[in-house]
Amino acid sequence: MKSGGSRTTLIAMGLGAAISLASAQQSPPTAPRATDGHPDLSGYWSAGFEGLPIVPGPSSGKNTSTILPVRNGDISNLTNDGVIARRSTDNLPLYKPEYWERVLDLDYHGNLEDPFNSCMPPSVPRMGPPRRIVQLPTEMFFFHAIIFQRNDYRAIPIGERTHPPDPDGTWMGDPIGHWEGDTFVVVTEGFNDQSWIGPQGYIHGYDMKVTEKFRREADQLHYDVTVEDPEYLQKPWVRDTIVLKRITDPEYRMEESPPCSDRDNKNLVGKQREM
Repeated sequence: MKSGGSRTTLIAMGLGAAISLASAQQSPPTAPRATDGHPDLSGYWSAGFEGLPIVPGPSSGKNTSTILPVRNGDISNLTNDGVIARRSTDNLPLYKPEYWERVLDLDYHGNLEDPFNSCMPPSVPRMGPPRRIVQLPTEMFFFHAIIFQRNDYRAIPIGERTHPPDPDGTWMGDPIGHWEGDTFVVVTEGFNDQSWIGPQGYIHGYDMKVTEKFRREADQLHYDVTVEDPEYLQKPWVRDTIVLKRITDPEYRMEESPPCSDRDNKNLVGKQREM
């Protein structure tokens, strides 16, 4: 009886160790913590070139190269292929029927109609995730690198909203942040109706609300966005998750984007979209 009991105990211990090992292997990577106990989101982050077929290239020291295949080896095909990549997803905002004709018309005439092409801010969520985050206990600072336009930043207070959003609306809206467990959530309201939520004529109204979620796992940052607009959209638009990678080079700095200059917009002769 003792021998059998010991064998049973050993088997049970073995099973317990195996279960513990499996649980440890399945648990998500942990993120470093800030002084207030929340995950530390600070640092430089990179999402690469969204929608483009980037292939890792050779690395040496602090320099890392990437290979961007272009059709027929002709760089002039990059714009066409980039547009195809952006339009190839089925995850698109679903507009109410009365707005579809306007959206299609704005898309077709986007070179002149897109406010981004006239140096206006891309706004949220079109500007995408930040390239740098500075985290404080009561405030987050997001620094964005806006390609072909300029760098920009957002200041996100953390806590309860103490005032209603601006009823007249602004380009960047009125954000407020809070923590839901280990996920940082930013809710932005109070937009004007001038910006687009995407480059395909995707307009919105004054009542748009954008919810962004940031969740860190080790050196990866998961970025999720939900757009609600009861006036224009049939249902909330949940964008595809973007996974950013932390840049660990201590000497890395964001490059300054050239200032936007609206000089050529009215001289364009084709319908080709550049962004």
